[in-house]
Amino acid sequence: MTTYYMVECDFPFPEEREGFDQFYNGHITMLLTIKGFVSAQRFECVHAARAPFLAVYELTDPAVMTSPAYTSKAGPTSVSETYRPKMKNWDRNLMTSVDPVTINVPLGGWLALIDRKVDAAPALPAEFASLRSEGLDKTLVERGVLTGEGEPPALGEGDGVTRVVRTFRALHPIRYPQ
Repeated sequence: MTTYYMVECDFPFPEEREGFDQFYNGHITMLLTIKGFVSAQRFECVHAARAPFLAVYELTDPAVMTSPAYTSKAGPTSVSETYRPKMKNWDRNLMTSVDPVTINVPLGGWLALIDRKVDAAPALPAEFASLRSEGLDKTLVERGVLTGEGEPPALGEGDGVTRVVRTFRALHPIRYPQ
C-alpha cells in the first residue's frame, strides 16, 4: 500500500511569499524527523486555483498521522502563528492506494491531479494512478495522479464541484529524512 499525506492551501500575500517559503522549508525539515515520514515535496499550481500550493508527504502507513511521534510535534498547531491565520483554503487529506504510486517530480517536471469530490463524478482517465481518501479532512473521495516531464497533457477543466483538475510544478526536488 502507498500512503500520502497531502496538504494544500492558498497564501494570498505575495509580499510575504519569501518568508512563507522559508517557514515551509523548515516545517518540512521538522516533519521529516518524524518516524514514518518517507519523503516530502512541495508544489505550486501553474494556473489559477482555489489552493495553489500543495505539499506531498509519503508515509510508511496511515497510522503515522495518529502516532505519538506525529501528534506530539506536528499538526495544524505546528504551523507558525505568523502564517497560519493567512493560509486560506487549507485542506489536509490522507490518501492511500493498494497499487504502488510514486510522486517524485524533477524540477522542470509536472504533477497533474484530478480530484473526484463525489462518487458520482466522472471516472479517472486510465493513465492516472488512483489514491483514495482515508482520513483527515476528506475533502475528496479519489485523487488521480499523473507525473511527467516536458509539457503537461491538456486535461481540460473540471466543473469545480464534482471534479477539479490542476497541474503543478515542483518548487524543490523531493526531500528525504536526513
